Amino acid sequence: MIANKRRALLAAHLNGAERNDRVQTCGLRAVNNQILSMFENIVEQASVLVGDRKKASQLVGMLVALIFNEKRGGPGGFVQAFRNANLGHLIATWLGREANCSISSNQLESVLGPALLGSMASRLALTQSTTLDATAKILPEVVGALARNGQMAHGAIVPEPLRGLVDGIGDFVGTLGQWGWGGVAAGTAAVAGGIRVVDRTAQTHSQAPRKRTSGSLIWLLLLAAFIGTLLLYLGYSRQHAASAQTEASAPVAAVVAEQVAPRFQIENVDGKVAVDGQLASEPERTRLMEALRTTFGAGNLKGDITVDTTTAPARWMDKLIALLPELKRSGIKLGFDGDKLHLDTSALPEDQRFALSQKLRADFAGLQISGLWDKAMAALSMLKGGFTSDDLVKALNLSTIYFETGSSTITGDSMETLVKAAEAIKAAPAGTRIEIGGHTDNSGDANINMAVSLERAQAVQAKLVELGVAADMLDARGFGQDKPIADNATEEGRAQNRRIEFSALKN
Repeated sequence: MIANKRRALLAAHLNGAERNDRVQTCGLRAVNNQILSMFENIVEQASVLVGDRKKASQLVGMLVALIFNEKRGGPGGFVQAFRNANLGHLIATWLGREANCSISSNQLESVLGPALLGSMASRLALTQSTTLDATAKILPEVVGALARNGQMAHGAIVPEPLRGLVDGIGDFVGTLGQWGWGGVAAGTAAVAGGIRVVDRTAQTHSQAPRKRTSGSLIWLLLLAAFIGTLLLYLGYSRQHAASAQTEASAPVAAVVAEQVAPRFQIENVDGKVAVDGQLASEPERTRLMEALRTTFGAGNLKGDITVDTTTAPARWMDKLIALLPELKRSGIKLGFDGDKLHLDTSALPEDQRFALSQKLRADFAGLQISGLWDKAMAALSMLKGGFTSDDLVKALNLSTIYFETGSSTITGDSMETLVKAAEAIKAAPAGTRIEIGGHTDNSGDANINMAVSLERAQAVQAKLVELGVAADMLDARGFGQDKPIADNATEEGRAQNRRIEFSALKN
C-alpha cells in the first residue's frame, strides 16, 4: 500500500513537471514569434527608408547590437545613455509604446556620436544623411519592440529570434570599441564588441521522459527514485531562483557599467595656469600632468586631475597635448567635456582669436565646439539696428559651414555659427528673404553633385528653421558644380567651390 502511494506521487510529480515544461516551451515560442513578427515589420519600414532590404536588415541588426552591447551595460546601459544626454523623457515614450516622440538628428548624434554613425553609413554604403534619417525613424520602433511593461530586457543577451539580424552585420560589433561603444567580451558565449548571443530555447529545462517500471519493483527503489526526483526539482528551483536574482540585479550593473565623459579645463591668467578634470586612468593623468609641467613650468601650475575608472578614455588627449604650446597666451580658457569643446578667447586680440579658432576647428574636427571666433562671427556681432538684407548676406557669406564627408550632415563645430546666423536673420527687416545656395566642386558625377548641393542647402535651411527663423524667409537651392568661384584644377580652388552661399532675394 505504501509503495503504491509513493509510485502514484512520483508519477503525478513527473507528469506535472512535463506539463509545466510544455507550457513554458509554448509560452517562449509565442514570445519569440511575436518578437520576430515585430522586427520583420521594422525591417520593412527600414527598407522603404534606405531602398534596400538587405541594408535595412543590417541597419536594424546594428541597432540591436548597440542595445545589447554588454560593455555598455546592455539595454539598461543603452537607456541610461539617453538619460545622460537629457533625453530620458524621449526614450520613456518609446518604452511605453505610446505615441513615440521623434528624435532629431542632433539628438541622435549626441547619444551615438557622429563617428559611430559615420561608420554605420560606411558599412551600409549609404550616405550619412540617409543613415541618420533612417536610424532616427526606426530606433523608437526597435526600442518599443524590445520593451515590456515600460522596461527594457535585463541582461545583455540577444533574444534568439534576433540572432540572424546580429549575424548579418559581420564584424561590425568588433569595431564598436573605436567609438566608445564596447570592446571584446570574454567567454565562449560572447562575440566581439561585447554582444552575447545565446539560444534561449537551449535554456528551457525539460524533464526527459522516464520509462515506467513494472509493479514488481521493491519499495526501496521507488523511494530512491522519489528522493532523486525531489533533489532534481530542488536544484531546478534553485537554478531559476539564481537566474531571477541575477536578472533582477542587471539594471544596477548596467548603471555601474555606464561610462562618464572625460573632462579637462585649463585657464591661463598672466602665465599662471589653473587646471581641473577627470580622466580614466593614472597613466593618462600622469602623461597630461607631465606635459603641462613641461609646457608651463611646475611653479606656474595649480590644480589637479582626478582619476575615476568609470570614465571613458579621452580620445582628444594626443591633440590636446600637441595644442598646449598654443595655450601659453594669457586670457585663454579651454574646456573638454566628453566630445564637447568650449573655447573662450575674448581676452585675446582679434587676429589671435581667428588663428586659434581656425586651428581648433582643424585639429578637433568632429567635436561639438563652442566659442570659435571667425570673421563671420565678428561681422554678425557688429550688425547694427536697421541693417539691410545686403548687409546681412555680406556677413553671412564670411562664414564657412562644414559637413561630414560625402553627406549633408552638418558638423558640430558649425552649430554656433548657425546659431549666430539665425539670431541675425530673425532681427532682419520685415520682408527679408534669403536664398541658401549649395555648391560643389567638379569632382565626380554632375548629377550627384547637384543632389548633394541641394541636400546641404536644405540641411542649413532646416537647421535655421529649427533655431527659430521663419520658414518663409528662407529658400534652399542646389547649384552643383555649375557656379565655381575658383579653379577646380587645384585642391585650394576645389575647397573654395564647396560652399554654402547666401543671397538676398528681392521682391
